[in-house]
Amino acid sequence: MPESMTHARIPRRTRCILPLAMVLCSAGHAAAQDADAKAPTVPQRGWTAYLADPRTAVLVTLALVIGLGGGRQVLQGFKARGAVDRLAGDRPDLASILEASRYGRAGLIDLYRLLDEGKTSEIRNAAGEALSALWKADMLIAEEEKGLVRRGYRVDWSLRRRYPRGLEVAFPVSVSFGVPFLAEGGDGLKPSNLEWSYRVMGTERAALESYSEWAPGPISARFELNPGDFQGEGTHRLVLHARARTKDLTEQWQLDLPQVNTSFEFDRNLAVDALLTMPDDTRGEAMQKALTLVPSKGETTEPDGSSAFLTLNREFVLRDPPLLRLTTPLPSELAHRAYLEFEGIDETYEAGQVVFAGTPDEPKGEILRPIGPIAGTGVTGIDAPGLRRLRVVLRPDPQLGWSDPTLRSIWPGTIVTDWVEVRVIRR
Repeated sequence: MPESMTHARIPRRTRCILPLAMVLCSAGHAAAQDADAKAPTVPQRGWTAYLADPRTAVLVTLALVIGLGGGRQVLQGFKARGAVDRLAGDRPDLASILEASRYGRAGLIDLYRLLDEGKTSEIRNAAGEALSALWKADMLIAEEEKGLVRRGYRVDWSLRRRYPRGLEVAFPVSVSFGVPFLAEGGDGLKPSNLEWSYRVMGTERAALESYSEWAPGPISARFELNPGDFQGEGTHRLVLHARARTKDLTEQWQLDLPQVNTSFEFDRNLAVDALLTMPDDTRGEAMQKALTLVPSKGETTEPDGSSAFLTLNREFVLRDPPLLRLTTPLPSELAHRAYLEFEGIDETYEAGQVVFAGTPDEPKGEILRPIGPIAGTGVTGIDAPGLRRLRVVLRPDPQLGWSDPTLRSIWPGTIVTDWVEVRVIRR
């Protein structure tokens, strides 16, 4: 029988212990020769003599070594077969999926199948995590690694599908992408083992339509688009083209991912103020109570313990400016610009904005929002440091409402907080 065929029939672990058996055989043969030289010429008979023969000990040792090694491999094979059988169907339990990676490539085909066809995202992610563990153990070839990234690649766009043609402010678009089952602290690869570069076509912006610098995943990109850059009502298409490459892994490769697109359009019949809800006294009182101005109590201090400051003009600042407190749930959503009013000064000053897309069934709680920065040239009418009183006036701005794709109804009324005492100091 050819040597290659003989080796092919011997399990790998058994082949690993054959050298040891050969050494034992050599030692036994030498001992047997010494024994034969010293033994009398009359041959011994019976089982006692057979068992006392050194060559018998060598044969028994060899049989035990081969039997234990082969038996262990057979046992592992049964366990692997059982683990693969538990992956059958499209709804195996998550523990069985994760356990399959302990038996090497035995469940490779089923894990890829579950990654594609699993009925829930939890099943698909568990299959991806198990395959990622095999990747980390260098049990996948480069093409299988690329297939895992390509199949596990996920993209989430966040934007509205329709905007009013009369929109004048830039509206935000965000896109998140990566391989969700790569996690820190798990048995598989870390997110930082894959680096990403991307571009977004159709934005009418050269900076976005050129590939970005390589960065570890997952990636969350946010950018703004100017309505005036898009002619006509639509449909306008955005296309994400991402590529990935490995980092600090055995196999080094780069992969272009499938392009994923989304679209939006402008509607001339859609009014900018379509997001404003209908006012009523009951909700108006609730909104007034839900928004208050409170002292900072140290929340605005810097990490080193120093005070925070809000610039009023070239000469003066507010020390530890107060915070706007939102008591949730709110009866309606907010897309308001904030204005400061100082007691004794007739003019108001724009100082930031408040956009909040809470839901009526949101649990009770408090959210603190800072005020500022102050727009324009700053506050006039303040010519000396000291204590002053101010309040915040929130005025609805439907244009702001289109900046949050989850916002559906803006409170149409103006909200005025109570007066709060603040300290003005020189810069």
